[in-house]
Amino acid sequence: MISIFRKGLLAAFFMLFAMALVSPAVAQDKDEVEKKDSQPVTLGATVVTAQKREENVQDVPISMDVFSGMDIDDAGIGDLSELTLFSPNVYAKQSTNQQMIIMRGLSSHNVVLNTPAGLFVDDICYPLTFMQNPELLDIERIEVLRGPQGTLYGHNTEAGAIRIITRQPDNTVRGKVFIEPGFYNSSERDSWLYTAGASLSGPLVEDLLYMGGSFLTKGTPGYMENIYDGDKRAAKEESQNGQIKLRWTPSDPWDISLLVNASHKDNGYGYMHYVDGPLASDKYTINWDGANSWVDESNGQSLHVKYKANWADVTSITTRNNYNTRFKNDGEFGPLVFPDQKFKFINESYSQEVRFNSIESENPFEWLGGVFVSYDDNDAKAAFFGQSRDTSFENTNYAVFGQMAYTFFDALKLSVGLRFDHQQSDGEQDLTSAGQSYDKSIVHDDVLPKVSLSYDVNDHFMTYASFSKGLLAGGYNYAFATDSDTLTFGPETTWNYELGMKSDWFGNKLTFNAAGYYIDIKDKQVEEFLSGPAVRSVTNAAEASSRGFEMEMEYRPAHGWFLFGNYGYADARIDQWVSDEMGGGTFDYKDKKLPHAPEYTYNIGAEYVHDTGYFGRLDLLGVGGFYTDAKNTTWVSPYEVVNVRAGRRMESWDVSVWCKNLLNREYYLDKGVYIGGNEIASDGAPRSVGVNLTYHF
Repeated sequence: MISIFRKGLLAAFFMLFAMALVSPAVAQDKDEVEKKDSQPVTLGATVVTAQKREENVQDVPISMDVFSGMDIDDAGIGDLSELTLFSPNVYAKQSTNQQMIIMRGLSSHNVVLNTPAGLFVDDICYPLTFMQNPELLDIERIEVLRGPQGTLYGHNTEAGAIRIITRQPDNTVRGKVFIEPGFYNSSERDSWLYTAGASLSGPLVEDLLYMGGSFLTKGTPGYMENIYDGDKRAAKEESQNGQIKLRWTPSDPWDISLLVNASHKDNGYGYMHYVDGPLASDKYTINWDGANSWVDESNGQSLHVKYKANWADVTSITTRNNYNTRFKNDGEFGPLVFPDQKFKFINESYSQEVRFNSIESENPFEWLGGVFVSYDDNDAKAAFFGQSRDTSFENTNYAVFGQMAYTFFDALKLSVGLRFDHQQSDGEQDLTSAGQSYDKSIVHDDVLPKVSLSYDVNDHFMTYASFSKGLLAGGYNYAFATDSDTLTFGPETTWNYELGMKSDWFGNKLTFNAAGYYIDIKDKQVEEFLSGPAVRSVTNAAEASSRGFEMEMEYRPAHGWFLFGNYGYADARIDQWVSDEMGGGTFDYKDKKLPHAPEYTYNIGAEYVHDTGYFGRLDLLGVGGFYTDAKNTTWVSPYEVVNVRAGRRMESWDVSVWCKNLLNREYYLDKGVYIGGNEIASDGAPRSVGVNLTYHF
């Protein structure tokens, strides 16, 4: 049955793709078509709030990308890991459910809970690595900010930040319903997949009260099979996500909105398998005799209150988020008799920000200032290799921040920002397998400055230079500590230098942006192996650096055509670190590459939309090779995938067919060394094909 469905879907795919490429015309008035084709073709201005005020993205002295909801739909992007492939020097380390966002080569060690890049969904912080691959639901836009954002967003944004902003309800009634069936098209086995969702928003009371809601569900048996017991759902995915927004505008100065969201995932964890040695299995298979489960649940709320006073715009943001993940896997990722590995993480967080912004005017002086308070409570349980630890800790953070800018001669803009950040963490750990308990606190105060200078050469060309400090907070060694001395590690800091330019050409038909950077990393958080089975210390023992650049281009050469591309290069390596070896002696890590830091990333694509609504799109996405360990012994080879999509957009209906990994490229997402010194790896997804049918109003 699936085989028949697959053949039919493939036939439909190639037919619609060919139709879109040749752009067939339907009966229209010839003069009307010629009139449309002769109209100016330009790239519209994009408004962002990266610096916590509305600005044109081309005026912001930050290397950044913006993706609208339409951009995400056109590219068929389903979650954050897919989106990172479209942004230069941004990569999502995917080690099953651990999702570390890596920007400009800044990665961290394997047992870190916080990542060097921040993620915010409607200003709700998603701090843990396990939280940083949300599915994208009812998106207004997504802003990807490269470089440290500590002055305005605080610690744990030393490499950058990603801001997901969902759509606000207003006086316009809008909605859509879609279904997207498909299948994985590997030669080894057939496997179906589907995504379906709906959204609706509009006024409850016109000009006063508005409401919006959206829902998304996904499911698939996955593309991995456990050959030990014949389980063809080893990497299954079953998820449901929903959100509701209520917005109230009682008078012109006020805009108040409340968001409530929730998600549930019941997935398989069976991705990792041996690729060499006596326990090796073929691609898209595992050989586990043990546990395989992964359940993820979260719910969040945010309250935004905006008031436009005569002297300033006042904003209050209150958030709460509760997250719970638990997963179990086979102890040695193979068929040997070994205890299962079991993990559980709970995070409950609260935050409050109050901000004052200068009102928009012709005044060359701009300013903003605010205060921020947050609290989060964490519980981490880890049981593996005969060891069991229960770690609990609380983080309390207070910050005061401000940023001022002055424009000289209508062209030269100087911006200075500063944040004072205080964090106190109190935690304890029970090493239950040894009957030991110990505790320790971490307290650090940090000043996070940023200075930028931008110059408008003319109305179409801007250059800038910036200097800033980033911070990755200290934390707790939840998996390997043995006493209070090995329980904690301190903060990591970066000093960042960036030169960039933003430009548009040919009557705003083409934009070209570029940036180069150098990052000096101090007190780098690293893992050091200790004597004893599976015992590691996390310390601030290393100095490191990263240097590179990003280039991006968008071009509309003619009516209906859209060409785009980007390229990012990052050379991130250790400058100084000598560590004791578990078996004696020392190892010098100088000039070793930072783990999970691709040397390059790129995206090249083209899209054509005909006046009749037929369209076709082609994307080439590439990721450079990288090491997965600090000693640079385990290498993941570069890979590239080709995605295509074609269909027709009509007044109320959209229909399209799509294919991801068109050439069925075989590649690895992650690698490591395990039992007997053999390599385990996680396979990237094979070719998938599907149909999207959307009704919108």
